Amino acid sequence: GGQLRHSCEQSDGLARYGWLLHDGENFGVQEIQDGALVLRTEFVKRPGGEHGGDWSWRVSARTEVRTGSARNSRDGTGPSSPAPALPLQSGAGPVPLLSLFFYVATDGQGTLQPQLENGTRLTAVTGTTEELGSFTLTFLPPTAESGEDPKHASYNYLDAASPGLHRLTELVRSSLSSRFVFSAPGRQRRRFFAVDAVQGLPGDPSRGRVLLHQVTLEPPGTLEVTFE
Repeated sequence: GGQLRHSCEQSDGLARYGWLLHDGENFGVQEIQDGALVLRTEFVKRPGGEHGGDWSWRVSARTEVRTGSARNSRDGTGPSSPAPALPLQSGAGPVPLLSLFFYVATDGQGTLQPQLENGTRLTAVTGTTEELGSFTLTFLPPTAESGEDPKHASYNYLDAASPGLHRLTELVRSSLSSRFVFSAPGRQRRRFFAVDAVQGLPGDPSRGRVLLHQVTLEPPGTLEVTFE
């Protein structure tokens, strides 16, 4: 059974999470280790225009295992240090699938228009808001860790009324279905959970619209998003 994680909290038991580099405005690099999964996100902003400028964002995912504690002294009795991390080998079975969810939502004002490919892959979102003016958010296809070779992935898409930003995780959880199959060439077919029909949430009335782009792949892999 997998986990659906929307944010990193101290109570989650994550090995580490936080910014490695950040200038507070124009660039940043953070890394999150959740079990064997390591997520690295990087963003770069290009100032300009009347609404703060354009930006690009990259998320890289890989799995790794620790080999054990390393010792500082020759006889192995010295203090231990973190062991080197090695890529998770597929010989012990397939690497667990990873689904990344990209949310685009309005909350009270603004418009969103999805651009779809084959009815399931959200390639871009165009829209307008008071704060941003007109914009285009583009989701590039995933690549291998090198950033060049294409990476096989499954895509799912959700278009729903938003109950408010504070309930987006609840909305996604209510829409998940296990009827989908990940089928990479030459690999074992596997079922996975993905967004499907929205069941609707009791309580809060609609406060806007949410578009969700789900990308399911077998790490390692890299995705990029651009905002213009």
